[in-house]
Amino acid sequence: MRAFLRAALLTLAVVPVAGAQAPPPPSPALPVGQIVDKVVTQSNPSESYALYLPSSYKPGRTWPILYAFDARSDGKRVAERFRAGAEKFGYIVASSNNSASDGPNAPNVSAMRAMWADTHARFAVDDRRIYAAGFSGTVRFACNMALTAPGTITGIIGAGAGFPFETKPRKDNPFLFFGTVGDRDFNYYEVLDLAGDLSALGLPHRIELWPGPHDWMPEELATEALGWMELHAMQGGLREKDPALIAELWAWDLAHGKALEATGLVDAQRLYAGMARDYAGLTKPETVAEIAAKASGIEAQAAFVKERKERQERNQRDKEYLARAPKALSSMDVTQAVADLRIYELKRKSKSDDLQESLSAKRLLNTILGQTSHYLPEVFTAQGQHDRTIFVLSIAAEIVPDSPEVWLSLAEAHARKGAKKKAIETLRKAVDKGLADPARVEADEAFAPLRQEKGYQELLAAMRKKPEGSGS
Repeated sequence: MRAFLRAALLTLAVVPVAGAQAPPPPSPALPVGQIVDKVVTQSNPSESYALYLPSSYKPGRTWPILYAFDARSDGKRVAERFRAGAEKFGYIVASSNNSASDGPNAPNVSAMRAMWADTHARFAVDDRRIYAAGFSGTVRFACNMALTAPGTITGIIGAGAGFPFETKPRKDNPFLFFGTVGDRDFNYYEVLDLAGDLSALGLPHRIELWPGPHDWMPEELATEALGWMELHAMQGGLREKDPALIAELWAWDLAHGKALEATGLVDAQRLYAGMARDYAGLTKPETVAEIAAKASGIEAQAAFVKERKERQERNQRDKEYLARAPKALSSMDVTQAVADLRIYELKRKSKSDDLQESLSAKRLLNTILGQTSHYLPEVFTAQGQHDRTIFVLSIAAEIVPDSPEVWLSLAEAHARKGAKKKAIETLRKAVDKGLADPARVEADEAFAPLRQEKGYQELLAAMRKKPEGSGS
């Protein structure tokens, strides 16, 4: 795969060279200051991207660019997350409508090749300042791309994931990394472990937590990520130092750190220690020394030591649970698997008054749910193992019994197995839980064997009579 990526990158219309700048092309016939949902690439009409040009854009100078890769090809959604930051800091955003996670990297390589060629043909891009953003599996793709062609990607903004599974950071890592992860994200442990690895190597990075599940970061964090890249561009001489901007970013970070002190000393200490690195050479040495001393002072506090110990023990306990989970999922006994996975105990703990215990339980449930509702069914269905698909989806239904999507997937599995009566019964359950899109059901090829069945036809007729968006 790495050889393929290298070959793909080297066949781009413009091969970047560290320190080089592309000559400014003519002004684009595209609007500035607003998101264009779909720009079809000139080199490949099957590829397109959502575009944001900052309102200050003019081709008389070169501009940093952010290439974004959504896990589900929703380029506009991602461009919207980065719009405020791109406007504030002057970034071009090109967000693919063809990227994907959890599968071969070929679609993402094709998307990058097409976006690269198109944006370099249309816009004045600063090849010293190429950034990439990804979510989940596309973070790994971005890291792999940057590692395969060192010097191509200056920085990566990762949401909900870190480096490729087989790759650990090294001292000579060729890109900056700004990572975010939700406090209920099933990749929470991975991202925090990455923070430790990057810190141990002394590599410039920032890891930010936010209250949420496995998803792109909120807009304010996306803006912070671009601001952090600006700090390092000034630190590395890739843009002129701007004292007013440095002061503004310092104030943001300081306020954020003070807020964290009230909720988590470990996170506050990590931020302050990062600030000492991030602002070195940009602000007064005594100011940097003060923030470094603040980080050290917090680290010496008994409350910090206690919190860090509790967090480490909780995270280790959770990792051990996850290491045991595959064995529980290897049986075909739903009742036993649910007991072994402690699903009901975790559901109770998820409602605990102890916030950290509640979040821990939610992360574990989200991890098992992700495996049993998406990843494993996809694998087993492709292998034709319909009974195993039904088994894991039945566990998912115990975790989220009111999810119409899980019941729909179960109905599809029963239909593929040939259990028509059970498929119709389960599809009715999905409708009772809120599935209200008869056109979607009719277009679902998994239900082709049911189309002549009376129960299926009656169910569709009942769905058509319901007001749009209604449940049972």
